[in-house]
Amino acid sequence: MNPGLRLGVTAALTVALSGCVTARVEEFMQTDLDMSGDEAVVILTNRQDAVIETEDSFSECLFGQLRSRAGDVNIISENRFKDEMFPWFEPRLAPTRAELVNVLLEEPVIAKRVEDLNVRYLVWIHGESEARNKQGVMTCTLSPAGGGCLGVLSWDNNSNYEASIWDIQAGEPMGIISTEATGTSVVPALGVPLPLIARTKNASCKSLGQQLGDILAG
Repeated sequence: MNPGLRLGVTAALTVALSGCVTARVEEFMQTDLDMSGDEAVVILTNRQDAVIETEDSFSECLFGQLRSRAGDVNIISENRFKDEMFPWFEPRLAPTRAELVNVLLEEPVIAKRVEDLNVRYLVWIHGESEARNKQGVMTCTLSPAGGGCLGVLSWDNNSNYEASIWDIQAGEPMGIISTEATGTSVVPALGVPLPLIARTKNASCKSLGQQLGDILAG
């Protein structure tokens, strides 16, 4: 693909031994990434927002997806990067947005550590998963003769995540990829509960990982 503005939207529907999940991905890239040699990409997640804090499980899932899809690209995990950069990326000191990394890089000690790691791009992950609209009633009993449950529960699952790609070398944004996955979880019970869970976080991880992995792999 030629450099320049790139917009993309993809959608997918997944049905497994779980609830039905619809996932949508949107991509806005100002230009293609330009990596060479053993330049690295760092994955970081939002840890400072008291309302929205990206979960460790999503970060770990995305790192695994990228390792399997981005070919030979050198991808540095959040935990390794934080260890190498200690203490500047601990929650109380870390920048709250990707562009604020430029301010940190004005410190020679920090700039030297980033240079030693050969970091070219930073991918800043922001988002959360939540359950809404819980409905239904279920009652469970237990007696010497046995027990069981009767009723049905349901709720809506929603997962929204965004990956901002930042060029450390140029000090400017490269683009944004966002994903949204929605689904309804249902737990019917006629004796034994049968949970049908909409795994929207997993769907968001896979869709974001696929799109981002393809971009990083060129």
